[in-house]
Amino acid sequence: MIDFASAGGDPAGRTLRLLELLAARPSWPASELAERLAVSTRTVRRDVARLQGLGYAVESRPGPGGHYALRPGVRMPPLTFQDDEVVALVVALRMVEGVLSGDAAHRALTKLSQVLPRRLSAVLDRAAAGSENADGARGEVDPTTLAVLLRAAGEDLVLRFAYRDRHGTVTRRRVETVRCLYARGHWYALAHDLDAGDWRVFRIDRMHEPALGGRGSGERQPAEDLATWLATDFGRHPDT
Repeated sequence: MIDFASAGGDPAGRTLRLLELLAARPSWPASELAERLAVSTRTVRRDVARLQGLGYAVESRPGPGGHYALRPGVRMPPLTFQDDEVVALVVALRMVEGVLSGDAAHRALTKLSQVLPRRLSAVLDRAAAGSENADGARGEVDPTTLAVLLRAAGEDLVLRFAYRDRHGTVTRRRVETVRCLYARGHWYALAHDLDAGDWRVFRIDRMHEPALGGRGSGERQPAEDLATWLATDFGRHPDT
């Protein structure tokens, strides 16, 4: 983990900052990199050459003033964080404390504190100590179940599971085009029910024995604006 705020203006710290910038976008104009680093474009060229000498595939692209791009897949840049990103991580982990069963969020915070540089670790510890999830443990969901659903969503896989409705009735379901949503204190799975031939919303804490199947169709999309679509009863009441 690299802490650029404590690296100062030395060439090594500046080169690491350049690497972070190159990893953040597909391409950078040399003039913009120079402005971000508060150096000349000639210094940018020297720092790029230093990265190339370390084995990073930084490519120069033609254009007004020159452009630079980091070609992926050769070497992984070091994992870097800035203060606001550390705070964002703490906030995100605090948000999931009340919706994931177990202590995964707490363990993740502890591990981050141990591997961050000392100054950033202090930023994280202060943010963690000064924040709390006041919602309690509403709508907890098993992280393992959620991981299976997220894989189905990310890889467009058919999902099979047992579902217990609010009346306690258990049915077997077969769905695809899964999207995991968190709203009103619960995790939900929005999916196309293959047997019903229609879209359904399932409470994830009522889903059991999720299993992945073959590849889904990858063609269905209920609406461009999911929030509005859900708020209008699947688009049935557009004036709601």
